Amino acid sequence: MEQDVPYLPSTKNLHGILQAIQQAAVPEAFTVDFLKDLGFTSSNDRPIIKLLRFLGMLDSANRPQTPYREFLDHTKAKAVLGSRIRAAYDDLFTADKNAHAKSASALKGWFRTKTGVGDKVAEKMATTFRSLTQYGDLSTTQLTEAEPEDEEKKQPSGTPSTPSSVLKLPAIEGNLGFVYRIEIHLPDTQNVDTYRAIFRALREELLGT
Repeated sequence: MEQDVPYLPSTKNLHGILQAIQQAAVPEAFTVDFLKDLGFTSSNDRPIIKLLRFLGMLDSANRPQTPYREFLDHTKAKAVLGSRIRAAYDDLFTADKNAHAKSASALKGWFRTKTGVGDKVAEKMATTFRSLTQYGDLSTTQLTEAEPEDEEKKQPSGTPSTPSSVLKLPAIEGNLGFVYRIEIHLPDTQNVDTYRAIFRALREELLGT
């Protein structure tokens, strides 16, 4: 997260600007003139351009990026914004995963410490963040499935490994099926006949063959 966190001097038009963006075509570049065309002529609204860059919706030349275009889809606009908020304010969410549920006054101290600004500016940063979260949907989070660990990696260093095998029985076909997973720890031996005898006995007991 950048320390130069953009903010709006007043957030009273923030939601209106976001709604107007969804109604308009994608501009070649998001300029002050385009903002005026949307109906927002106050100088207090112009920092929205820097805020959109901070959110990753505009590039350094203020050209709309993929998240900007996705934001125009009314069916997922709030979720797109919520995702960009989490990405832009990642340090804040690392410090407090429920930051979006906190008041601006409760967040002011964090912004002051993070950026080194005074109380008034920190409060505006917090107020801008809160206004964004009130418009975006942060209720859903992206979960990443952890990769399964290699069995050899889970074996403590210096511990001799024990040969093992897994015998899977066929699932019962029908409306309800069960899959049995039996893990067999084999004795440490070089005698192949021992292994054959174990598997033969298991097959006879479990499969009846």
